[in-house]
Amino acid sequence: MDIVEEIVDKIQSRSMKDILGYFIASEEDASRKYRNMKEISGELVGGLFEALAKDEERHKKILLVLYEKLFKTKEFNVPEDIPFLESTEEITTLSSFVEALDVAIANEEVAHRVYTLLAERDEKHRDIFKYLAMQEKAHLQAIMLHKDYVEEVLFKEHELSEKPLDTSFLFRGDWMHMIYNRR
Repeated sequence: MDIVEEIVDKIQSRSMKDILGYFIASEEDASRKYRNMKEISGELVGGLFEALAKDEERHKKILLVLYEKLFKTKEFNVPEDIPFLESTEEITTLSSFVEALDVAIANEEVAHRVYTLLAERDEKHRDIFKYLAMQEKAHLQAIMLHKDYVEEVLFKEHELSEKPLDTSFLFRGDWMHMIYNRR
């Protein structure tokens, strides 16, 4: 069983209170990670991560409002036995960037699958969970497209996998200058 399956399996058997607590914290964690990725990514790729971070903040707000409505409190607990996915190293090379994208893909997959499950289970809040599932699917697709580009163009065509991030114009602030001065 892969890690996505393992997390989804653990989450789906939990109470709504536990699930919402986990995803409130998960959305906050994802927003923080995307902001960190924006900081190292430069203007072109950084825009994607800024948008993702803002979406995750909105998701957290939605879940907090729902949590407060259902449980009459803003205080939530995060189940300790269900981990958040983490990158194993600092992002300094294009290959470590791809590893971070893999973690983001797995996180978005978990969120999409669980929100879809909640939409099926909870008729009263189905629209909210369908919306969140759709958003997570869009995130998943956007991240996968960026990963495919990095692997196809930067790794295969230019053999840059172990080079520093700023080797590629995508991660540089002076990308326009690089384009105009290319012969």
